[in-house]
Amino acid sequence: MSDDGSTTHNVTIHLVHGDPIRFHVQLPEWRHMGLGGDIEKAQLRNMLAIELDGKLVMIPLSNIRSIEINPAPPELPKYIFRGAKSA
Repeated sequence: MSDDGSTTHNVTIHLVHGDPIRFHVQLPEWRHMGLGGDIEKAQLRNMLAIELDGKLVMIPLSNIRSIEINPAPPELPKYIFRGAKSA
């Protein structure tokens, strides 16, 4: 967490076709409270939109294999398994 109360998250979007897209996003502490709802809403759309380096990048969900966010946001939807460890 930085001095202003924000947390930097590292995001990697693994594409079905193409190289992974990696970026960092800094979220203020208050923004974490709405992330669970944002994740649920994103699953209902057919595109993921990101403002990245001043550009709008839109990625069809059909071309996304997986998305990693590190560290995991503290507020997540209730149906997500918490505290899992790699085997």
